[in-house]
Amino acid sequence: MAGMDVEGRELLARALGKAGLRFAVGREDGVLGKTLRLLREREGVKTITPLGDIAGAFMAYGNTYYQHYPAAVLCSTPAETVNAFTGLGTAWADKIPLLMVTVRSSRRLEMRLPGGTQGESYSAFTKWSSRVLGWEDIPLALGQALREALNGCHGPVHLDIDERVLLESRDMAEGELEALVEKGLGSLEVKAVEGDPELVEKGLKLLMESERPLIVSGGGVIHAQAWEEMDRLVRMLGVPATTTVAGEGGVLGDNPYYIGGPSYVGGEAFHRAIKRADCALVVGAALGGLEGFGQPPFWNPDIRFVQVDVDPVNMCLNIPVEVSILGDARAVLNQMIRLVEEGAVKPNPSHTGWLDHLQEVRRRWRARIEGEAHGNWPLIHQGFLARTIRETVPPGTFLVIDGGNTTLWAGMFCMEHKPKSALFPAGMGTLGCGIPVAMGIRAADPVRPLAVIQGDGSFLYNVQELENARRLGMDFLVVIFNDGCWNMIKGAQDLFFGSRRVGSILGDIDYAAVARGLGCYGRRVSRASDIAPALREAMQAGGPAVVDVLVDPDCFPETLASFALGEFEGVRVNPLRALGIPKMKIDWRLVNRAKYAVNIMFDRDLR
Repeated sequence: MAGMDVEGRELLARALGKAGLRFAVGREDGVLGKTLRLLREREGVKTITPLGDIAGAFMAYGNTYYQHYPAAVLCSTPAETVNAFTGLGTAWADKIPLLMVTVRSSRRLEMRLPGGTQGESYSAFTKWSSRVLGWEDIPLALGQALREALNGCHGPVHLDIDERVLLESRDMAEGELEALVEKGLGSLEVKAVEGDPELVEKGLKLLMESERPLIVSGGGVIHAQAWEEMDRLVRMLGVPATTTVAGEGGVLGDNPYYIGGPSYVGGEAFHRAIKRADCALVVGAALGGLEGFGQPPFWNPDIRFVQVDVDPVNMCLNIPVEVSILGDARAVLNQMIRLVEEGAVKPNPSHTGWLDHLQEVRRRWRARIEGEAHGNWPLIHQGFLARTIRETVPPGTFLVIDGGNTTLWAGMFCMEHKPKSALFPAGMGTLGCGIPVAMGIRAADPVRPLAVIQGDGSFLYNVQELENARRLGMDFLVVIFNDGCWNMIKGAQDLFFGSRRVGSILGDIDYAAVARGLGCYGRRVSRASDIAPALREAMQAGGPAVVDVLVDPDCFPETLASFALGEFEGVRVNPLRALGIPKMKIDWRLVNRAKYAVNIMFDRDLR
């Protein structure tokens, strides 16, 4: 049988298609342009060419998160490789298993990036990286990359393929090519590892024998798709539970033992729980800055930790752990469920009073913030805007959250507390990812209602992709919390540094007009009563639709105090300097912020 000439970039496209790739981003020109076209035309893979290289990796990030399978970022030049760093670093921090493919140029001056080769530069942000030196090694390297990405702790992986390998051509019959690809890829089965049975039982008994237990569900539960198991275990044990930001949806919002979250945006109940708990079961979470690092002053200094994690690197990373259980979140949770079903571990009725106390703290705090977030303020209150979004968008709308204080407002008022209902880049809090992440999710799911909630500063990072989304026929809602400033920074400057503002004012920009200039729907809103009608109109407009809402620049969320008190620990500041400053708005909102700070730091109950 006559053979056919097969280039390395064709072999790469064939192997990616065989491996089940569903989404890729890259440019039509360059060495990998042919691979991108073949993926789309022959392999049925959805592809997008971003207008800005920085946006491409974020598109892949969003798609990978949503589909629980790697998307590919194809970089033909060192410039494209460098521009993908932000999205790659975000994926690394959030344990998102996307696939980076770069070209190792044969031209000496194009081989190096600042600080080293592409492989060396990417090594700090990838779980696994390999240089591909042989044509026949392409399927083999791809198979290993995907196994590394999806087994154990998830993470991004990198193939740095020599340019000559991609351009090399071999004569092969179709059957030979298929066999080469299949053998090279090998098995892509993902295997879950159970925990040591003795440690699983010991850890669960330690939790249930404590007086004030707490369960913390992290991003590892989401990556393992173990939210049903986590929610079931919490209900069986009757133990108060919360989630990290990355673990949002791991415990359902209608679970009677859920005390609110995720993390800091759970407010006073979250802080009361971590301040007084004497034992915590932490599943799939390293406890980072958004959780106070598991350390005093936010956490009880005498707390005993039981940690479940699939990655030994995460064990005891920030916390002293009494029982360390190495294993996949779903597998270990099922082991724990069996122990309860078999009667080896039983619910503890004495925990009821602890749960009731936390739920009362939660109800009191929620009543205060809900009461403050009304529509009668002179300028629109961000809490009112966030709550109106929640009440107006269809149930099941997926939320992409992008910003600083905007993220806290959305977390406090917009969450459904269901799995795969919202995404925020918790690991690095990366600004500007909202629109491209939404495009990656829309490529994965063309039907589900989709909304981006972002600040005005973060909107500017990748606004050009709105035009791209319009041409691609993508529809999603973008709601901008437009306060004309970097509010998280301005708020800290007002509170801690006497309103000496440096680089925190953005000015009055009509972002609805910007959207219209890109061919999209855009409407500006300055009255609270117009928010809901504008959102409904935007959702009916088709295509990307932007609602630019002018909000109060002097209003900041209570939960910012959680972030600030943790981040500024050790910094000599005097919050009293803010009082009497004309730029600082003194009203009962500021009193509420003071109550919150006292309650979380000193374990009080100011109402």
